[in-house]
Amino acid sequence: MMYDFPPFRPPSEATSYLIRVVRGCNWNRCGFCGMYKYIKFQQRPKREVFRDIDRLREIFPPSRTAFLGDSNPLIHRDIVEIIRYLISKHPELERVTAYARIKTIANMPEEKLEALKSAGLTRLHMGLESGDKKVLDLVQKGFTPEDAVKACKKATKYFEVTYYVITGLGGVERSREHALHTAKVINEAKPTFVRIRNLTVLPSTPLEKIVGDVLTPLNAEQQLEELATLIKGINVRTYFTCDHVSNYLFTKTGAIFYGVSGHLPDEKEEMLQQIENARETVKVLVESGERVYTSNDMYRRGLITL
Repeated sequence: MMYDFPPFRPPSEATSYLIRVVRGCNWNRCGFCGMYKYIKFQQRPKREVFRDIDRLREIFPPSRTAFLGDSNPLIHRDIVEIIRYLISKHPELERVTAYARIKTIANMPEEKLEALKSAGLTRLHMGLESGDKKVLDLVQKGFTPEDAVKACKKATKYFEVTYYVITGLGGVERSREHALHTAKVINEAKPTFVRIRNLTVLPSTPLEKIVGDVLTPLNAEQQLEELATLIKGINVRTYFTCDHVSNYLFTKTGAIFYGVSGHLPDEKEEMLQQIENARETVKVLVESGERVYTSNDMYRRGLITL
């Protein structure tokens, strides 16, 4: 049997063993997402997952971390047994992580979370995207800001938690509300990590159909302004990082901004200064007639992939 690779994983899992527990996404309605649109959701048979675990060292370089794919594998009927088997076969693992839906964790009994921790799960990657209810409804996330706070508070009793945020998801129309309400949820939820992705409108997604009508993508200066507003609003301890190419800003000669990363609140002022410096650079370039490109511009031209 060919090894069944997960097609997607977070950049922070680049060197991890990849174990495909489920195929696709059981929700699969998010308006901005094109990841699983043509994959029928399926829980893989336990015996197949076990065979893949047995072959990890044949497929991957040695690793001390493992990632469970695709989206929301924690709903697999045998997930606790799968994680236990993974640890029994690979006791060297120091980190075992998975994507999880916020609504799933909000509704999950704490006994199940405790069982997952005991089995060896250590970190969850969850897509918050926005703390603004209107934005969440617009992109059909299927949960509320209150769900997001509840899920993170529950999960951080047992695991490290990454919350992903999509800057620009409210467009120009709700940029400030999106940033402020997202910061509010982060302050209440207190995730371990906040990882930023800037909105890149993908073809054939529901979001593409409303661009230019309901939603206007941010330009470079607006992207920086929203990022600064978000960071200013966060006042809890978390590691904040723009660890993705969608956060970059470009000119025709290359990237001029790579995002910011640091521990909040300790490195807040340094990060804000970096953003301000980038804003000044963008302003000078635009005033001189130079075009500054966002990830939307670069993706449409086929110059970056996501």
